[in-house]
Amino acid sequence: MSDATHLGNIFKLFSVAFTPVTEQSVKVIVEGTLADDVATTWKALDLPAEALEQFLATMEQYRGRDAEEVLHELRIDWAHMYMGDRPRVTNTEGLWRFRAEGRDSVRMINRYTNEVADFMRECGVKRQPKYNDCIDYIENECDFAAFLANGPEYLAEMGRDNIEILGNFMDDHMLKWAPGFCDDVVRESTTPYYQALAALMQAFLNEF
Repeated sequence: MSDATHLGNIFKLFSVAFTPVTEQSVKVIVEGTLADDVATTWKALDLPAEALEQFLATMEQYRGRDAEEVLHELRIDWAHMYMGDRPRVTNTEGLWRFRAEGRDSVRMINRYTNEVADFMRECGVKRQPKYNDCIDYIENECDFAAFLANGPEYLAEMGRDNIEILGNFMDDHMLKWAPGFCDDVVRESTTPYYQALAALMQAFLNEF
């Protein structure tokens, strides 16, 4: 398995982990599958061992727990962070960057959101016909980064280097807000799961 494939895997794992929890996704937490997959990929990429050890120690708290109980706990934390008129954590690039600049936006979609959509479109990725939500949620951007890392063949056929494009996307978008987003989650989350996940992603971004 190539480094690019491992890179795609770690982005995909972050995407899955930051997507709102479901009964299915909680199973991979309490069964230990998420922790095991992260560990395998993290070690393959030779990323800092201390960050992984801290994450795995936290995830052990969830292994074997009742899935319904964990689902309820994480959903409460999700609402605590992201819901309400003034969310404690902003999980879309556009709103996060607007607020970091001291500006408020009543619209979920702004020029940064449109820049992300344009970047994706230039890479052949378009919104689903009935998708009306923001394209720049953290989980969507991680999923797109995984897509680029995995090197879709049509990009090569167009003479475009997928890793170079990924680097551009990171520089122009994710690295401009995802580290701050991770800081916000660590500060505002009430559960060890999201705190550990954000700390791990922060360590990953620091190495990118």
